[in-house]
This record gives sequence, structure tokens and C-alpha cells, in this order.
Amino acid sequence: MTQFSNHCSDYIYKNLHTYYTQAIRKEETSPSPYDSCNGQSLSNRILSITCDSIVLYLDEAIEQTPLLLTKDSFYIQDISHIIESEYNTLVYQICGSILKTHETTSQVMKRYFHYLEVDYSFIQRIGKCIGITQRCPYVVGETLFAPEKGSVKTNSSWIAFHHIIYVEPINSQLISFKVRKYHELILPLTHKRTSDMIYKTTTLYHTTKAISIDLQEKFTSRYQDHTFEDMHIIKKELAFKTLGQPTLKLTNLFDYLSLHRANDMLQAVLGEDNPYLNDIRATFPLTHLYKDEYT
Repeated sequence: MTQFSNHCSDYIYKNLHTYYTQAIRKEETSPSPYDSCNGQSLSNRILSITCDSIVLYLDEAIEQTPLLLTKDSFYIQDISHIIESEYNTLVYQICGSILKTHETTSQVMKRYFHYLEVDYSFIQRIGKCIGITQRCPYVVGETLFAPEKGSVKTNSSWIAFHHIIYVEPINSQLISFKVRKYHELILPLTHKRTSDMIYKTTTLYHTTKAISIDLQEKFTSRYQDHTFEDMHIIKKELAFKTLGQPTLKLTNLFDYLSLHRANDMLQAVLGEDNPYLNDIRATFPLTHLYKDEYT
């Protein structure tokens, strides 16, 4: 494996330190001050997203600017393409309420990323290490948001998969998402696109969880009656093999993050079509952590 400078490793470690020590928060038992329902749930709803239904949702939605998402937000909808509306975003809450704002979904999500203290670009760099180059989900602990389309240069709707308990196609162009609290969200998505969103979110979730476990193993064993060195082979198998997924180490991720970060910097300086990039990539190939398991 290619060796990298201490400065680069320190930079990545600081990012990981922020990711795992500041951003992963336990859910509070008391209602958030931003919850518009004050903890009370409205009746169950079937939310079918059409042009006609958006008009109805806009009428009942509560305006908030600036709008901060909460743990109860399960769908952030981009409506900036609707010329008739002065609003750009609708946010659907588990309690049954709907929020609206003049802000774009990009502004709303960026504020939430800042609130969690984990930048989206950092998550995207981890995504690149496992082959996610487009429509990267935002995964921080148990917070799992996936964009419906590329969100770097355009606005996108986002689905909170930590609130989705079941998915089923209605037809080739409609998908039904069963949401907590007996809500149903019907979206104009293909089965292929939905499966891709679930796959990417699942893979990124597994990766960050595995790295989190590796960080913990460096200081304490998950089996409290034994240190790692004293584990017998059966406990080691249980510790590292979960549902057939590969073992991941923090040191491996350092190398992959450094390589992909360096590629991004060279691409920004030299340009995407610079012929020298091919020579550099031939010497330092952009491989993925899951090249054996998922290709």
C-alpha cells in the first residue's frame, strides 16, 4: 500500500475525530424546540407527491426561515421547479406537520450538516473510497439521508432512510415508502433508482460502523471479559465477521482517503481532461475498499 505523509494522516485523523466524537449524538427524549407539533402526532397520512398534492401541502405548511431539520424530518422536497410557488422547499415531519421555506434544499441540508458538525464533502470522500461517485448519501451515525439526484450543482430532494421501514414498487414509475408512525410516502421514482439509493446508503452505513468499531477496538474490546489479545478464535470470528461483510481497518481507510483526496486536488489544479492525470492514476490507481466484494 502506498505510504503517505504524516501531515496528510493528521489531517484525516482530525476529520475522523470530528466525525466520531462530536457529530454522533444520542437522540433526546424530549421534543426538539424546532418541532412544530410539540411532540403530538397528527393522523396517519398517505403523501402522494404530485403537482396537485404539492399545492395542497403548501397551503397547510408552516413557514420557517431559516429552517433547521430535526430527527423527525423524513422527506425534504425540492419544489424550486414549480414556477407558481414562491417557496423552494417542503419538509415532511413524522408528527404529521409540513414545513415550507423560501430556502433551497441545498441551503437547508447545508445548515443541517453544519449543525451535525460533519461536512458533506467529508462523507463524499469516504463514499469515493467505496465506489460511490454520484448521489452520495449523508451518513452520520444513525442519521441516513439519501439524495434523489446529484446535489452538488443542483438542488435535490432527500429521503431520511432512518425513518423508512419498508419499500414496495406500485408500478414502473412509482414507489411506496412506508414511514414510521404509519405514514406512506409515494414518490415518482423507478425501482432501479430506489434500489441504488438503498444500496449506497447501506454500504456507507456499514463502512462507517465498521470503522467506528475498529476505533473502539483500539482502546477496549466489545467483549468486556477479555482483551482482544486473549480472545479465542471463535470470539474473533464473531467480532469481525458480520453477515458476510468484509473487515475494515482505520489504517486502510487512511490510505484510501489520502489517495482520493490527492486525486481531487490534482484534478482541481490540472483540470479534468489533463493527460498527466492518466499517468498519475496509472502509478497510483484509484481503487476501492470493496473492489473484491462488490465488483
